[in-house]
Amino acid sequence: MSYPVFICDDDPDQIAQVTDTLKRAEQILSDEEKVRFDLASQGNYQDAKAYLLSHPADGGIYFLDVELGQEVDADNGFDLAELIKKQDDRAQIIFLTSHADLSIITYRRRLGPVDYIVKGTDPVAQRRRIVETVEVALDQLHKDSVAKQLTFSYRVGRQIKNIRLTDLVYITTTLTPHKLLIVKQAGEAQFLGSLSQCAKENPLLEKISQSCLVNPDNIEAIDLRRHLVSFVNGDVEEYAAGRQKQMKALMQEHDYRLAKLMKQS
Repeated sequence: MSYPVFICDDDPDQIAQVTDTLKRAEQILSDEEKVRFDLASQGNYQDAKAYLLSHPADGGIYFLDVELGQEVDADNGFDLAELIKKQDDRAQIIFLTSHADLSIITYRRRLGPVDYIVKGTDPVAQRRRIVETVEVALDQLHKDSVAKQLTFSYRVGRQIKNIRLTDLVYITTTLTPHKLLIVKQAGEAQFLGSLSQCAKENPLLEKISQSCLVNPDNIEAIDLRRHLVSFVNGDVEEYAAGRQKQMKALMQEHDYRLAKLMKQS
């Protein structure tokens, strides 16, 4: 699997050392699945900021020099970390610094780094620390990915709503353009969105028609003759005739009850 990695340090030798270590880490950390790092780097705050804004990532790993040749109170690695956190909520941030006593700032600014590595230590020990820290970052990204797949997020006004996938029964279009209805185990809500985009971002959901996206785990029964799906909350929706093969496959996978259903109005 490929992971975006960004390095920002005003010392070219430090960038080269981290880059070389990460190339070795690809071999060390690859087991059942091959690990590959897509590396990019910049040597100052302004160039780094421009790069990050034009190359937003999801679940990136970031090595940030704290000082960047500047005073610690302006245009430094901490400022870059704040920018990164705004556009990559799964960011794995690793600070590099020559001053161990600056680590307290990361807690005061709520930056939540994976690690805080002090430069100038034994090169072998530093390489080992980088590899160990990246391994922790990859583990966290994997956990975040699993959690993300098991959660459905949607926006209502300015608020982001998150529900467990087990609570989601189905999502359907409404008469209002671009407005969707989400039906949950308890209650329902409307939100602006695209059914196709919801399907793309949530691979555990199944699209049974152009107007309905369902959670297969909350299907109770399927009527193959009438092309109807019954859900655990009692609702019934039609599925597209062209999805007959898909519905049969779902029945085999989930052992649904085969039923003759009446379409609810």
